[in-house]
Amino acid sequence: MKPVLFLALCFVIFSAASQETKWGKLSPEEIALTEVSYEPTANAVKLSEVGKLKITDYGYELEEYGRTKILAPSGFSKAERKWSFMAKRLNDNVVLKGAQTINIVDGKEVISPVEKKDIIVNNMNGIKEIAIAFPNVRVGSVIEYKVLISRPYDLAASPWSFQNEIPTLSSKLSLELATRFAYRVILNGAKLTKKYSGKKNVRNWELFNLPSSQVFTHVYNPEDFREKLFFQFTAEKQFHGTYYSENSWSGFKKVVNADLLKTTKNVDFGAIAMKIPTGATKLETLKNTLEYLRQNFEWNRYVSFHTGNMQDDFLRTKKGNSADFNILLQGILNRKGIRSELVINSLRSTGQIITAYPIFSRLQTLNNIVDMDNGEKLLIDGATSEPKNLKYPSLNFFNNIVLELENPAESFLPISPNLSEFISVQDLELSDTQGKLSIQDRVNGYLDSPNFNPDDFYVFRGTKNQNSEEIHHKEWKIRESTVSFENPAESFLMIENPFTKTIRELTIEKNRDYPIMLDFPFQGTVQLKTKLPPNFSAKTDGFDQKISAFGGNLQFVQGSEIVANQHVFTWTLLVNKVIFNPSEFADYQRFINKVNEAISKAAIIRKN
Repeated sequence: MKPVLFLALCFVIFSAASQETKWGKLSPEEIALTEVSYEPTANAVKLSEVGKLKITDYGYELEEYGRTKILAPSGFSKAERKWSFMAKRLNDNVVLKGAQTINIVDGKEVISPVEKKDIIVNNMNGIKEIAIAFPNVRVGSVIEYKVLISRPYDLAASPWSFQNEIPTLSSKLSLELATRFAYRVILNGAKLTKKYSGKKNVRNWELFNLPSSQVFTHVYNPEDFREKLFFQFTAEKQFHGTYYSENSWSGFKKVVNADLLKTTKNVDFGAIAMKIPTGATKLETLKNTLEYLRQNFEWNRYVSFHTGNMQDDFLRTKKGNSADFNILLQGILNRKGIRSELVINSLRSTGQIITAYPIFSRLQTLNNIVDMDNGEKLLIDGATSEPKNLKYPSLNFFNNIVLELENPAESFLPISPNLSEFISVQDLELSDTQGKLSIQDRVNGYLDSPNFNPDDFYVFRGTKNQNSEEIHHKEWKIRESTVSFENPAESFLMIENPFTKTIRELTIEKNRDYPIMLDFPFQGTVQLKTKLPPNFSAKTDGFDQKISAFGGNLQFVQGSEIVANQHVFTWTLLVNKVIFNPSEFADYQRFINKVNEAISKAAIIRKN
């Protein structure tokens, strides 16, 4: 983009974001806008959104206005809006106040109101959904709507997001209080926090020129970083001494632990533990216990950190939530001499625990931290962990921290799953006319997934897979295949670095100001072996490289050697640290840059 055009577009965006919108009337800037300068690939843009939020004793009411412009055919799906509510639930409702499409035809605004036929209403399992298909939508169309949303009392609510799935030029929210209950407003997102944090009695918030939430990469959940506002009732007078009234982690844990004592009253964990075989190792005993739970109890598909009376409910009905399973698991393991600590975790789909204060919408479920024989600690979910694969807990429950319950003080434990591994051994047979690779790929942990493609790590381009066979051996999935070259080399073979694609995916954007959260730690090793014919040789000038960072938790090694008349080329990439804060980005990017430099030191096989 030329500098002059860039400045012009910035002026258009600033002007469009600053002017007051009027129903059905577009500004010249809004009409002229065809691209978002700070996100030029966006297929739609939120020109303006305005919310009027009223907190009541019964919940909240939100008057919402939105105006969106379609910038490309791929953005037509943004010309739809959906709201849902439970029709039979008191104070839960959605009322559409107006909706229309605005097009500019021959320089004039042409308005197409949403009619009854454009509104689709569905009822399913007590949930009513209202969907709008805006009429006459084309590139350049502007859709706008007004809606009144009512929600019933809830402990925590997130009624307004300033940042959306498409860029947002202007987002404003005003607050009216009509409640006797105490509450606190929680700001989420760097821009919102920087602008309003520490300011008291704020009743109006506004942000301009926000990128889409799609810009967040390498994070568990963009909601952790999206610019949004939510509030939480504390309601001390009505619920004193409960979860709802606590505003510190130590006080909250005290209430949780008191409830755990009540929950487990009269439960004979020893009698249950005697029904389960004790294994030769702690891991084997843990497996036996989980198998017993699977065979004798049913998970009701609910995650929770709270439960009722275990003796009268869970043990009698044989059905319960995740808290039931984890409390029972801990009690059994402790009776069998295996230390297990209950912790509170959150789901990736909801977002990580906010450590500054108890945010109840982020507290999802109890888990167990279980001690193994070799000092290893495993994160186990009593309701979902698979007995045959305990070292790799479901990523749905994995977070980088969990709330420790045993320590009465504020305490969060860092956690991380075990290292997942990939090993590829590629044997090359080379002649004057053809080349053939015999490959054995081995994966374990989270890499044993349909989404992981070993073909991405082959060291030669232009190959064709001839056959493949998979087997499972202990914790490994093994695939053996034969690959022939489509275009045999006439003069030389360039050996591709197998981690080029991976390093490209690990690269972060410039000026990033939010943490990196990689899915899990992993190590990949690729080895190429070949006994070269007499008329071939290997060129490896500068090939041997070793790069390390973060105390060896990030490593890249490539090297070559001759073993038993074979040329052996080896590449290893270790990523044993998955959370990086902005203060660590310089060292992180320095490591990536050095690896890219090493990747450029290629090895070549050529005819003499």
